[in-house]
Amino acid sequence: MKTIQMEKMAVNVVIEREKVGGREVFIATSPDVNVFAEGKTIDEAMEKFKEGVKFHLESFPEERKNLEVGEQDRYEMPLVARIFL
Repeated sequence: MKTIQMEKMAVNVVIEREKVGGREVFIATSPDVNVFAEGKTIDEAMEKFKEGVKFHLESFPEERKNLEVGEQDRYEMPLVARIFL
């Protein structure tokens, strides 16, 4: 199995807290890659998400170039807001 180096790639991740079957879970998704993961904690969801991204990129290596970050690239944190109506 080929190992993919992740240090030069960036993926935006959205973490949502959901109630599923009476229990609270955290779901990690991304607008950048078609991967999602669920965990009992945020850390567990993130670890599963990272593993999912690695597996996805092994299966679809052509998508890797869309996530690569050059030295000159600068990414800003996406703005997430919650409003109450």
